[in-house]
Amino acid sequence: RYDETDALLVFDDVFIPWENVFVYKDVPGLRKQFFDTAAHVLGNWQAQIRFATKLRFLAGIARKIAAVNGVDKFPGVVEKLGELASLVSVVESGVLAAEHTAMPDEQGLWRPGAAALYGAMGLQSEIHPRVIEIVRDLAGGGVLQVPSSVHELVGERTREDMDRYVSSPGLSAVERVKLFKLAWDAIGSEFAGRHQQYELFYAGAPFVVKGYAFRNFDYDTPTRAVEQFLASYDLSEMPSAELGQVTA
Repeated sequence: RYDETDALLVFDDVFIPWENVFVYKDVPGLRKQFFDTAAHVLGNWQAQIRFATKLRFLAGIARKIAAVNGVDKFPGVVEKLGELASLVSVVESGVLAAEHTAMPDEQGLWRPGAAALYGAMGLQSEIHPRVIEIVRDLAGGGVLQVPSSVHELVGERTREDMDRYVSSPGLSAVERVKLFKLAWDAIGSEFAGRHQQYELFYAGAPFVVKGYAFRNFDYDTPTRAVEQFLASYDLSEMPSAELGQVTA
């Protein structure tokens, strides 16, 4: 029923047999539970699958709004939808790459590739706000111009006005209101604000999450390539005449 940050569970007066205790006052031991096993990478693999699914749903809202508003042929709108498609694809590609580069550990358990997984995860605090911003831009004031109550859509005195003034071409007033109410739940409501904060911090502060990406990226290989290039020539290889011109 809850995400990990949604509740506080207090054990006020509980007997726990020592044989059921894995770690006690041992911070390094606690870290080993997460990082010497596959616990951390598997948990965040699931989280990135969840994140990709959420982003794809937000992309669907944005695409539907652009079509309903009849603006999906404008170059500026297509650009925003293209950027949105790129952001969603980056996260999905990270998940697929993590699965493609999975390897068995010492216990024979297959772990998703950490570089791809934490690489996508490291950008989550930037991708989610940008996706929400794009949906917000495309929705415009439509999320505010909706009835305050469902009774206005069904009431005898207001239903006719709603059907006439709130509808869109090819879309009834009820369907339009449903769409923009959904968009508001995704970008502007208290529920949306809670999701924004969650996506920013569920795995820790952004600098912590980017630290995972740093530690799991193979920096040695590209660094060696740079060093090999720098070592491939030196001043002694220059013709003496040219060297004289340089030092003159």
